[in-house]
Amino acid sequence: MASKAYDKSFREEVYEKVDSGEEIKLCMQCGVCGITCPLRDEMTYGPRQIWSLIRAGKREEVMNSPDIMLCTSCYACKVRCPRGVKVIDVMHGLARYALQQGIVPRKETAKFGKVFWDCIAKTGRIDETDVPMRYSLTAGPIHGLFNALEMMDIGRALLSHKRMKFKLGPGIPPAKKIKGIRGLKKMLKKAAALSPGKES
Repeated sequence: MASKAYDKSFREEVYEKVDSGEEIKLCMQCGVCGITCPLRDEMTYGPRQIWSLIRAGKREEVMNSPDIMLCTSCYACKVRCPRGVKVIDVMHGLARYALQQGIVPRKETAKFGKVFWDCIAKTGRIDETDVPMRYSLTAGPIHGLFNALEMMDIGRALLSHKRMKFKLGPGIPPAKKIKGIRGLKKMLKKAAALSPGKES
């Protein structure tokens, strides 16, 4: 019996709609990115195998893989890649595209990322008090309190190094906005419009 015809639709979807998706075309499957990644032991597939799954049309495996949300942007893979593939950009692009499709491979990572990004988009900087507090509260007030207690040692260290201000109450003001916040928001809006996978 004839084997099933090769389906290249997902591959083309990634090339067209995922930020930096076309970079995958440059990959020669050497595996340097996977062995270089400091989080390789936490990954199920790793970048090289993710690229292979994309080429094989394995949409569900790729879009639901926690691996696409594990990249810490250390740039080790990009520096060592013999073809100069922008592995970081592709991994972040895949994570962003999955979230746009309503797929959340790593829920806690997605929650933290949203709180982190909202702070940057609103103020142009990160507030070491505001971000952890808002992230803790994403689980609800009771779980948020337990989360805060678990992070107490980190909070004390940040306070002692003057990296965090001691503030209480639901009306905690966010970090002071940078001087060029309007320009930053305009730039972010334009970048979103230029992106292959436009956000609503």
